[in-house]
Amino acid sequence: MNYGANPNECLTMAEEISSGTIAGNHERALFDDWVAEGFNPCARQALEWTKLHLDPQWLPVLEKLPLIRVEKTFAFSHGSIAFPDRFEYLSRYEDSLPSWDALTTPIGWIGHTHVPQIFMKTAAKSFYLREGEYALDRDETYLINAGSVGQPRDGDSRLGFAVFDEESYALEMVRLPYNNQKAAKKIREAGLPAFLADRLF
Repeated sequence: MNYGANPNECLTMAEEISSGTIAGNHERALFDDWVAEGFNPCARQALEWTKLHLDPQWLPVLEKLPLIRVEKTFAFSHGSIAFPDRFEYLSRYEDSLPSWDALTTPIGWIGHTHVPQIFMKTAAKSFYLREGEYALDRDETYLINAGSVGQPRDGDSRLGFAVFDEESYALEMVRLPYNNQKAAKKIREAGLPAFLADRLF
């Protein structure tokens, strides 16, 4: 929401297609100054821009978003499952250790790093996810990062997302081209930091 020039349009789209949404660090930074204190200068500038251009109707919606959502077979958190309010980066397997005690479902979905990655509790390992299909083990416990639609950071400029089939227990990582040239142009024209446009490529 906070890195591009169309926050209102993105929120409208998310509301239309999602059956449930959680807050990330950029949503919480709108209301909690301590979250914004950890932002780099570009992210801080983007946050201030978003505050000026965000339709006020979204503020009560965003403020009520939970930091974690737990369903029958899935848990969702932007950062770790153990400490969703800390917005921790899970990059190494060791980073995932506190979340295993907190995770009460077979699969936890996380984000924050913008990098597709899978963590496995029993196997005690993690690895990056490339485009393609992965057969998961029903006896394993997973944390899965589906990557990023608008700000991928794994060296692949295509948008990324995951599709999980509960019946076959298969995970598909999807990568598709999107008009990042247009998105970058909008970012620059809006007066947002050029870095936010440049890193789309």
